[in-house]
Amino acid sequence: MTDLKAQLGLLKWRLKKYPRTAQSYFPFLKEVKDGFYRAYRRVLRKPSDGDFGAIALFNDVLHGTYVDIGANTGQSIESIKLFAPDAKIVSFEPNPELAGRLKQRYRADANVRIRAIGLSDAVVVLQLHVPVYRGFVYDGLASLNHSNARGWINRDTVFFFSPTRLDVRSHRCQVETLDVQAIDNPVFIKVDVEGLETNVIKGGIETLRQHEPILLVESLHDKPELLEFVSALGFRPYHFVAGKFVHGFPTQGATRNTFLVTDWRMIQISGR
Repeated sequence: MTDLKAQLGLLKWRLKKYPRTAQSYFPFLKEVKDGFYRAYRRVLRKPSDGDFGAIALFNDVLHGTYVDIGANTGQSIESIKLFAPDAKIVSFEPNPELAGRLKQRYRADANVRIRAIGLSDAVVVLQLHVPVYRGFVYDGLASLNHSNARGWINRDTVFFFSPTRLDVRSHRCQVETLDVQAIDNPVFIKVDVEGLETNVIKGGIETLRQHEPILLVESLHDKPELLEFVSALGFRPYHFVAGKFVHGFPTQGATRNTFLVTDWRMIQISGR
């Protein structure tokens, strides 16, 4: 079963080459695709990632702010609202173009706040790097790490890849820490920042100590330093399967995400 899930995951990843290649040649398809998926997910109540379904387990128990670190094009905001429609959401996006679009989209929603800054473990001004291929701006793949930004587009992710058509544009980016944001009672924090999750979490140590939010972190199994850091704060790894939290890491190919939950929070949401 594990091998089958891994093969299905690999197949899904390979199939993404087709739309990615198409939008590189026909940029207008990206906006059409994003609009379609937003409507599709709202109607069918289907989140961008199945792990967001776990919110249904604690939305009625934990009352506070949902924090989205690495907003991208707003997939997580939409997914959170599916299961916590009345929740207050604070979303961080360092790419000024993406942040501007999100502010415009949610301008009439008083529960959603967009902050056009990046989060890390220090208050600094850095360079945000955005890959551009054949003139198409892959703003959703922007990173504070130049190598990461340049490495996303290659022959494995785009058909007929030509390295001479790949460029990286850099923008000035304000970076702060989670601890200085003074967020009102954060109960859930999603962190997806293209490999810099450890830095973000270290910049929020006081937030984690004080509020013990439920964390959703991408690819934690590849970050032993981060696991050691949060374990010292009392957070334990869980994955979401069959409508419940299961202790430990997900099986290979099942999901890229890991939940980090303290014993106190687990008792709250499990009723034990």
